[in-house]
Amino acid sequence: MNFGFIAAAVISGICVVWWVIKSERGATSFAASAFQGIAAMLAVNLVGLISGVTLAVNWYTLSACALLGLPGVIGTLMLNFIMGV
Repeated sequence: MNFGFIAAAVISGICVVWWVIKSERGATSFAASAFQGIAAMLAVNLVGLISGVTLAVNWYTLSACALLGLPGVIGTLMLNFIMGV
């Protein structure tokens, strides 16, 4: 199961790097998306003080939120909900 998560992360990272290289504004779009993902993670954790729904801040969640942006935050929230961690 860990191999599947690592493989998915590597494939996602390769897709993002390919998109940054091929696109004209890839670097600026990637930077904006990474900023939005980390800001959304911060917002979830701030609202989590009231609601009780938080995300762990570690290398896995930070890289998912930075590489994938807002869908990464939503995905980690869904995994948090499904796994019940």
